[in-house]
Amino acid sequence: MELMYLTFQEDALLYVGVTRKIRSQVHAFQQLGYHVTYSLWKGCEYRFVTENGTQIKKLTGGSGMMHQLADAAKEYLSQHSFDVLYMRLDRISFDVLEICRITRRNGTRRIIIELPNYPYIADYISSVDHVHPLTKRVSAKAHVLAFAAEDRLSALGLKGLVDAVALIGNPSDHFFGVKAINISNGIDVNAMKPVPLKSSPDEIVLIGVAGTLWWQAYDRILEGMYRYKKAEPHRKPHIRFIMVGGDPKEMPDFRAQIRKYGLQEDVECPGFKTGKELENLYARADLGVSKLGCYRRGLQACSSLKAREYCAQGLPFIYTCEDSLEKENSAFALQVPNDPSPVDMNMVVKFVLNCRQHPEITAQERQFAMDHFDWKMIMEKVLRFAGVADDSNHKEDPHQ
Repeated sequence: MELMYLTFQEDALLYVGVTRKIRSQVHAFQQLGYHVTYSLWKGCEYRFVTENGTQIKKLTGGSGMMHQLADAAKEYLSQHSFDVLYMRLDRISFDVLEICRITRRNGTRRIIIELPNYPYIADYISSVDHVHPLTKRVSAKAHVLAFAAEDRLSALGLKGLVDAVALIGNPSDHFFGVKAINISNGIDVNAMKPVPLKSSPDEIVLIGVAGTLWWQAYDRILEGMYRYKKAEPHRKPHIRFIMVGGDPKEMPDFRAQIRKYGLQEDVECPGFKTGKELENLYARADLGVSKLGCYRRGLQACSSLKAREYCAQGLPFIYTCEDSLEKENSAFALQVPNDPSPVDMNMVVKFVLNCRQHPEITAQERQFAMDHFDWKMIMEKVLRFAGVADDSNHKEDPHQ
């Protein structure tokens, strides 16, 4: 069977975690027996990637980028036939409805939409609150409100066009009249190297590899470090924080906070790192820092990609409202409040020292990741929910 995984995601270093996720899902679909085409854009090119090569649609760039991408997708889908259309979207639009209609007319039997940050509308509107200067923020707010209104109106047209919606975030069984399944993010556990537990009595190293955007709430870590150090400046273990990433919109604020708290010698900002360089940073770490700002996006449940990567590497981590973790996972995952309070570093130190006494945690954590975060298992569940398995039973696949 032919499956189209349609995204309007930019293939850029800033979004390396998201694009890695997309390619992992593509691999999972392939493991399930599908011939997959997927899309990403970079620069002024919208790329449709297949097992046999890549077809490129040229874009003009500049304003109206999303409409350009949608038009390119409509053209491609009108010229190619797929049994299943799987769309990863940040929001709904009238272009999305037209894409669904085009693929239906061209023989697509099942259409599935994935919404990775549900409910997303309040977060989408508030995302411009950090835009500077004020004049630019006002203009951005007007555009975002217009897009939000289009989202609400166009979503009313999904019923009858879309077979299922996969929601990552707060639980719900419907989305604008379409049945919904709640899923978590996944990971390719075998692609991640285990991180050994450390034994240094003098320092504890935290690492955050979830980017430096405001919803990661690394400021909670920085303030917690400041309070820990202020209470007893020369205490051991010393706490260090490696803040991997470097989004230009957010880094000035974080760097200013580091200077304000006098943490220049305690916090490293190495920028974006991948491959061996990232492995070397992980090798120094005792604890991973997952997303700590879910409350800033109105989320009470979260499915952090980085939490899954930490888990797959056997690296203990802290989190706020991870949806797939229960109290019995407390051996390797420490929950902190989902609010603006500084992270209690005394609690973090106690947790890390306890983990160091139990080297078996690494294997236990990786096994948990294998059992709960495998993309193949998750995507098969979504396809069955949408009725794709029923189609397979009644339609011979010429590629089998």
